[in-house]
Amino acid sequence: MKKTIVIFFLFIICEVTYSQKSSEDAYQRSCSIAERMQEKDYYDAIKEMDAFLFKYPKNARMYVWRGQAKLNLNDFLSAGEDFSKSLTLGYYKWNRRLNWYASKSYRVKLLSRDYLDFNSLNPANGFYPVFGLKDSLQGALRPERTCFKVYFYDLTVKILPRKRSIEGCNRIYFRTTQNTHKIQIDLADNFHIKSIIWKGNELKYTRVFNAIFISFDENLPANENQVLTIRYDGIPRVAPSPPWNGGFVWKKERGSWWIGVACEQLGASSWWPCKDHLTEKPDSMRINIQVPEGYQAIANGNLRSTHPVDKTYNNFEWFVSYPINSYGVTFYMGKFVNFNEVFTNSNGSYNIDYYVLPYHLEKAKKYYSQTKDIVRVYEKLFGEYPYKKDGMAMVEAPYAGMEHQSAIAIGDGYGKYDRRGYENTGYDYLVVHETAHEWWGNTVTMGDMADAWISEGFATYAECLFMEEKFGYEAYLNACSKNMQTVFNIWPIVGPRDVNDNSFVGNDIYHKGAAMLNNLRCIIDNDSLFFTLIKSFYNQYKFKIVTTSDFIGFINENAGKDYTDFFTKFLYDTDPPVLQYQFTLKNDTLVFSYKWTRVGKNFSMPFSITIDDTKNYRLNGTTDDQTFTMGNVKWFYLPNERRFRKDQLVKNSFTYYWTDWKH
Repeated sequence: MKKTIVIFFLFIICEVTYSQKSSEDAYQRSCSIAERMQEKDYYDAIKEMDAFLFKYPKNARMYVWRGQAKLNLNDFLSAGEDFSKSLTLGYYKWNRRLNWYASKSYRVKLLSRDYLDFNSLNPANGFYPVFGLKDSLQGALRPERTCFKVYFYDLTVKILPRKRSIEGCNRIYFRTTQNTHKIQIDLADNFHIKSIIWKGNELKYTRVFNAIFISFDENLPANENQVLTIRYDGIPRVAPSPPWNGGFVWKKERGSWWIGVACEQLGASSWWPCKDHLTEKPDSMRINIQVPEGYQAIANGNLRSTHPVDKTYNNFEWFVSYPINSYGVTFYMGKFVNFNEVFTNSNGSYNIDYYVLPYHLEKAKKYYSQTKDIVRVYEKLFGEYPYKKDGMAMVEAPYAGMEHQSAIAIGDGYGKYDRRGYENTGYDYLVVHETAHEWWGNTVTMGDMADAWISEGFATYAECLFMEEKFGYEAYLNACSKNMQTVFNIWPIVGPRDVNDNSFVGNDIYHKGAAMLNNLRCIIDNDSLFFTLIKSFYNQYKFKIVTTSDFIGFINENAGKDYTDFFTKFLYDTDPPVLQYQFTLKNDTLVFSYKWTRVGKNFSMPFSITIDDTKNYRLNGTTDDQTFTMGNVKWFYLPNERRFRKDQLVKNSFTYYWTDWKH
């Protein structure tokens, strides 16, 4: 029965491959190729397709087939050329998959549509937008910013749902680092500034886009503490695609308001006045959120008090006891119910609170039964939860997850949306990922959007490590393969500095960042050393600002080897390294020659080769030609993210790369 199904399948493939009447030769060739493809004998299939296309060069379908065979071998560049050729010959020009692999412009258009105007993205400029003064005013450390350091914010925001507007006041406590008479504070230009008060006097200011340049009546000496009060009101931007393309989210659920804000990359100045640069983390913060009677306001830290503002509004006072990045500051307004549990470790205990909509209470209790397991793993891997005095909280938000410090947004899916394909469905990627951000992103914080991979790459890789801790190395490999399958290679992981670039657009700060960390583990090939390096890096930069250069320097200094060429390739180049290889397989003897290309001369990285689907070997490639020879071989393949046997792979041999088979 099985043989009959295969023969029928091959017959259908042959008909699809060569549907027009032609010579018996072409028909027989196409059927032979179909059989090779069915057997996953891609090398012989490609050779036969090369011969077929030499004789029938205008057969568009065969280019598609050859492109697919090359994709299966991880030869993305050559596969794209074949798909492009098929489209040129008129093969299904509307086909999204073909266009995706054939055209980088097509990929850019799809990935950027919710963020950027595609028509403004110039391929000659690497498909980056044209940056201007507005970008540098937000992204750069200008003299009007470096002259002072904020150590405390006292923020009050009143939420006016019917008008979809807010009113606010922020007292900014700062210390001058040098003599100055002018500073820059940021607030989106859709807000009206009512007043800026210093020592009881109203100050003058000028606005350039979202930057407010405040002039003082006298020179401020260095190393003195100052307090500035800004009152404002207006209608905040509505989030087009939260949390990645941020702003306010105004929703109604069952007749009640449900409101939140997410503003990473967009900036905290989209809803409150602050020194809106990623390097700025005040030591602590008070957050007062005023909401209509009958509603609650959840924010970061601990709830200190609740009191009426007037007959229709209540004030919820929250206090953050630790340094906090500005985009991590948030609030949620709704009609929540609360439940909690206590997490205990060798140093004590702290609360984990959950704020959910009442009709999801039982579902939420079951869903969050995973939280303590996740925290326990991360404390083992990286160190104790960094915000014990503030506790931890998960909040049902009107958008998908966001790592707001000690008040994480989780959304209302409760595991409904499976975006990672974990083998064990008892753990949802959203809680696993966002919880990791309490260590990576909130505690170790990037100083520029160019370094956002440190936050997202580590948090995504932490998911893989979590799976390994709970279910073993094979589960880790499965999680790594899912990451590798969603790398797009449109922009480098590390983008342009000082312009607040939206590095979320290409998505690679997540998955390619995680793939790079897995590759680094494979290169080091010493798990004890690797995990020590990661934990030590975290502890050295805990509550500090970190850059990509800091990470590279730390690894090079503490790993005992210079990995600069590796980091340069994965962080600053668009495409991954390419393994160039050729082979002969005669008389059951495999002679396999290989080297890495499109990399620096000191680049080295392992990969694996599987022989006869029974034995896997770890090979360490460099930029020099090397040869692997083995007898009694019937066939082989190079495991990649779409084709591998996790039960066979030699440890620390499963890396992310492209190939180039020379034949």
